[in-house]
Amino acid sequence: MLQESATRVDFYVLESSDVQSRLHFACKLIEKVYKLGHQLRIRTASKAESEELDQLLWTARGGSFIPHELAGDSNSGLTPIIISHSAAADDSAANDVLFNLGTAMPGDYQQYTRVIELIDAADEIRQAGRQRFGAYREAGIKPETHKIGSSANQ
Repeated sequence: MLQESATRVDFYVLESSDVQSRLHFACKLIEKVYKLGHQLRIRTASKAESEELDQLLWTARGGSFIPHELAGDSNSGLTPIIISHSAAADDSAANDVLFNLGTAMPGDYQQYTRVIELIDAADEIRQAGRQRFGAYREAGIKPETHKIGSSANQ
């Protein structure tokens, strides 16, 4: 019998394996979660991916403002969205939403009330996602899965 966890985990599964489609969908979802009043810590797979997402969040949608910064820039605690590629950079993170774009299991996921995992159709991403899904279940969490059609990636 699974033990209830305080952490909610949602897997968003994209049909596409295109990295740009994945990051553009991430921007839409980040904006939606931010507009619901949440603070986000976005964990990417690399420094380059953090920098690319940083740029996309400024330009993804005209007229949209998503206040964010890269971990280590100033992190005054006033910016609701911090992007990093390591948990060590998230030490001061509010315990709200962790948005995991990386392939590794976030070791600190229990510190957050919600974890969002974004999976695309690339073999490496999909396989790593399956492993994390299983690890969450073993930890007593029942992840929710949301299948996202190709039209949502645009």
